[in-house]
Amino acid sequence: MKSKIALLSALSLLIILSCSKSSDTASDTDFGVEPNDPETAANLIIESDKIICEFCDGFGAIIETYETQIFVGGLKKIWIFERNGQSISLVQEIGLSGLLELNSITANNDELLLGLNNELSDGSIHRYRKIGSDWEFEQIYEIGRSLDNFGNDIDLSNDYMVVGASAPWSNSINEGNLDAGSIHIFSRSGEDWNLNQDFNAQDSFADDRFGTDVLIWENIILVGGLSIPLHAYQLENDTWTLLRIEENTVPADLARDVNTVLYYSEQFGLQSFRVNSDGSFEILNVNPVPIEGGSIQFGGDNISMSNGYALFRFLGGDQVYLLKLTDTTWELETSFNPAMETQFEYSGIKLTPDLALIAGNNRTNSTFYLFFEDY
Repeated sequence: MKSKIALLSALSLLIILSCSKSSDTASDTDFGVEPNDPETAANLIIESDKIICEFCDGFGAIIETYETQIFVGGLKKIWIFERNGQSISLVQEIGLSGLLELNSITANNDELLLGLNNELSDGSIHRYRKIGSDWEFEQIYEIGRSLDNFGNDIDLSNDYMVVGASAPWSNSINEGNLDAGSIHIFSRSGEDWNLNQDFNAQDSFADDRFGTDVLIWENIILVGGLSIPLHAYQLENDTWTLLRIEENTVPADLARDVNTVLYYSEQFGLQSFRVNSDGSFEILNVNPVPIEGGSIQFGGDNISMSNGYALFRFLGGDQVYLLKLTDTTWELETSFNPAMETQFEYSGIKLTPDLALIAGNNRTNSTFYLFFEDY
């Protein structure tokens, strides 16, 4: 892999030595994850319209889907469920070692990419490949920078992978360009990925956290951050270059459905545009959505899109909203509150062509839920 290798601390070096790629078949414990825990199933109650998990720290904070499988991320574990019609079953678990915490999940083209952080917020991507009915570990990608938060967001096209390294959210020290953030573009080489290009934001400052959100499709990459205008990159002759900076677009979260983008602005709320074939933007209308708390979870997935619909949540809100795009206008279609509890907080969301997946937990106990809502 053509990634940059920097001098690592003794701890980081130990992690790399224990997690390096090998041509031999590796056991789970060889690369920083724990083998499946058969006792976990006892904490799960699987019903046709929901999954309940007791004492599963962070269950549902991150949700991803691939074909008929649902990946549910918690702080220290990923649960993989198979859903066929109304039948749901747990088919695999990936547990993280004591040094690692889950940052992101991306699945596409029989690849599963887990963005992970150690206790120093040094990021890495663990890649799995679907072999038969199981996901098997293959490789780790790193850029070798301390406190980089590498892998906080990942997106794939057929030939390229873009990875955000926004720097740790918990670090608020405004010193130099700390937490300015960066993105890293990998190109596909057979079944592997090679680091191709790196970008920082133009005129970046500390705490911009550039790379918090990344999107890629065809020859376009869009990058957002905490307080940085949207950056658009374009692929020409196998090289990515900065296309332009949208000074009036400062997205706190980005989501995409084909060439339609929906994002949240702290100043203007939900905003949307289409990306044309020449890279230009066509602004779409978003009719106001009732705001309960008036904010979102930075660095989280607050918007999910599929087939002209969008699922959206506010931080601390007691409902999740479904929007529908008609021509050039987003309208509120309905809202969901499947828990029907006053002390319930919704967390991860994911929209599929036929289901809204909505996770959350009751703040008064340690019970976590994943609901399946038709729309």
